[in-house]
Amino acid sequence: MAAQPRGGRGRGRGRPVILAIYTVCMRNHAAPLGGYAVDGCGEFTPTGSAGTPEELMCAACNCHRNFHQRVLMEIPPPPPRRAPRAARRANPAADLPPPPQSAVEMNYPLPSPPLSESNSDS
Repeated sequence: MAAQPRGGRGRGRGRPVILAIYTVCMRNHAAPLGGYAVDGCGEFTPTGSAGTPEELMCAACNCHRNFHQRVLMEIPPPPPRRAPRAARRANPAADLPPPPQSAVEMNYPLPSPPLSESNSDS
């Protein structure tokens, strides 16, 4: 697939990138005869390298790129970057998870231990 980014200055951080992908060739080869026939080219493949006039010609069907169906795809922006390590180390407690909560909550008093009768034996 020949994909080309669109919107030169709009590719900054936080903005989606729009790619133009050229797929099926729609050229009617039987138009001079009054009929309809396509060549079956399923994907645009540029003939030349970027920046040359041959870039606009398809290597598979020898048609201009304009005869191929254009599909626009929007690629979402990347997620925001995390802070550098030095900034994260400034407050290490901020990166720690909260302390675990106790699984058992006691709402009643604990029984007291039995009194020993060591003084009554003498």
